[in-house]
Amino acid sequence: MDSLRLIRSELAYWNDDKTKVELYEEFVRFIPVGDKAIDVKYGNIASCKRYIKELHITSKGSTEDGYYDIHYIPLIFENKDIAEYYYSFIAERTQQFADVSETDRENKKKKNDNPIYTIPSTMGFTEGVLYIFEDHFSFRVSGQGENARLHYMDVNDVVKSFGSIRFIYGRNETMTFQIPKAVFAEIFKYLDNRIKHMHVHEKDDVSEYDRFTRTGKGAGVNDMVIAESDAARGMIDDKKRMTISETGGLKRRGI
Repeated sequence: MDSLRLIRSELAYWNDDKTKVELYEEFVRFIPVGDKAIDVKYGNIASCKRYIKELHITSKGSTEDGYYDIHYIPLIFENKDIAEYYYSFIAERTQQFADVSETDRENKKKKNDNPIYTIPSTMGFTEGVLYIFEDHFSFRVSGQGENARLHYMDVNDVVKSFGSIRFIYGRNETMTFQIPKAVFAEIFKYLDNRIKHMHVHEKDDVSEYDRFTRTGKGAGVNDMVIAESDAARGMIDDKKRMTISETGGLKRRGI
């Protein structure tokens, strides 16, 4: 499929401005007269409604700061037949991409249910278990303490620090974890390669859903981390948590 193949081009009014509206396989392009083109992927269209010869499109466009901005695009075409064609095409493509996104999301969720590594670790003076997944890590503390979860896309850098691994994120904030010497080199290599890979190859493919389900550290993520880490370890009570934590073994899922 050629994503750059032009399927149809028509003039419409976006508010009071003449705008060329072009349909492509994977996106719709809006070109206001005298202004630069705006491309909206069908997967980023939240809704498309038709009123005779008008189309009202709501899209989710990414902004420079990495968040999503909601755009409302009201269009008036020359006649209702053109509007009907555009509505049918955009609605069909939007549904197709929504179905694919939902399937990919479910497959990714199943794939990421189990951690790649399960490591006894400490954060500061707090002992716990560090769970390393394909796109994030979480630190789980039994009993009193702080739980933490951080997505690799939100990590600015990962560095070695005297037998510890330090994650730098946000405005020079850090999380530092002590890692057993026997597995330190393997863990650091995996994290360094994985974080770099995600920043290069997946930066522009993160969905709005993924952005909103990322979390940082603190009490607000306790329930999510507890449920995630308990499921990964098959825990059902505190006695089992303590037993496995005390063994201090490294668990690695085959990849």
